[in-house]
Amino acid sequence: MKIVIIGNGIAGQTIAEEIRKHNSDFEIFVISKEPYHYYTRIFLPSYIIGEKSLEKLILHSDEWYKNRNITVKLNKQIDQIDRVNKKIHIREDDTWFNYDKLVIAAGSNARKLPFGNSDVNGVFTLRNIANADEIRKYIKDNNVKDVLIMGGGLLGIELGFHLRELQLNIAICEIAPYLLPRQLDRGTSKLLQKYLESKNLEILCDVAVEKILGNENEKVSGVKLKNGMERKFDMILQQMGIIPEISLVHKSDIKTEKGIIVNEYLQTNDPDIYAVGDCVQFKGNIWGIIPASREQAILAAQHILELNPEPYKGTFWNTRLKIAGIKLTCLGTPEEDEKKETTLIESVNEEKYLCRKVRIENNEIKSAILLGPGKDNFFLKNLGKKVDLDEVKRKVNE
Repeated sequence: MKIVIIGNGIAGQTIAEEIRKHNSDFEIFVISKEPYHYYTRIFLPSYIIGEKSLEKLILHSDEWYKNRNITVKLNKQIDQIDRVNKKIHIREDDTWFNYDKLVIAAGSNARKLPFGNSDVNGVFTLRNIANADEIRKYIKDNNVKDVLIMGGGLLGIELGFHLRELQLNIAICEIAPYLLPRQLDRGTSKLLQKYLESKNLEILCDVAVEKILGNENEKVSGVKLKNGMERKFDMILQQMGIIPEISLVHKSDIKTEKGIIVNEYLQTNDPDIYAVGDCVQFKGNIWGIIPASREQAILAAQHILELNPEPYKGTFWNTRLKIAGIKLTCLGTPEEDEKKETTLIESVNEEKYLCRKVRIENNEIKSAILLGPGKDNFFLKNLGKKVDLDEVKRKVNE
């Protein structure tokens, strides 16, 4: 069987590894529009400031793929899928490439808006190595001192934290009332904001940009906010979320809405074409998080291999990382509605930027927010399961 995977991000990489782990005979081809092997985007801010080299950013060498009999075609863009004849068109080579099973792991694009001034220089998004190279060069060539990051998500915060190392003044603008509303409740978010401000980051919440300032085809000079205030900035970084990459399926009759629509086995409306990762829409939802990409890729691989996996039900919201130098674990979805019949077990120490909140419903852990030092394995292991409340209290206060 010949399996072709479009995309070499976390989803494409995982499905290739999972198939090869269980089967040594299938042909596996990975086609990537980037010139580099698999790397994780979370380290791009470290790459911009020179903390991590390009060699360290890329996780696997040519030899790694060769040893696993995985063929990777870099710098290749797929612009057409022929479902009837089961082949894809590679634009650069002007050739058709056949498949038995096709997996679309095309990822997503950064959301970038013109704000009434689309031609001004010095406005960037960070999504790949090429973006990082452009940002680093612009900072060096233009003596950048003041930077606005539009979007207080995980990557926006991490980017701002690292750019401080270049002796830049960083402001992070978030349109929501508080940072990370999908991951945190209001109280924990305010504590995170206090921590970030202690690291010399300016945080502007509940603030929206109306217009990017600067003459056409000249450098950005700042922004005008919707409250009428104007602020001067030398560079703008838009980190306002993602848009699923679905353009390559538009001519193929593969069903899409916000993303590529898949069933519980990650199949599209064509049973020989799967989709996984950021480009996927399942039951109306798009995840855009690493745990979902991994889970979807493993399940799709097992289905291709006819290993009878459990159907996909969606991915629990699960964030575990160190953000701006502080440990953060978010499991499930934060719940602010106190009318719900839930029990909140919490421990907060603002001086140490420590916040541990676990919400229990019917003796099951429904969500957990863990900011600062401390173990999280107990909560990860027992998310959605029956627990002893006294044990939860002990773990929260460890």
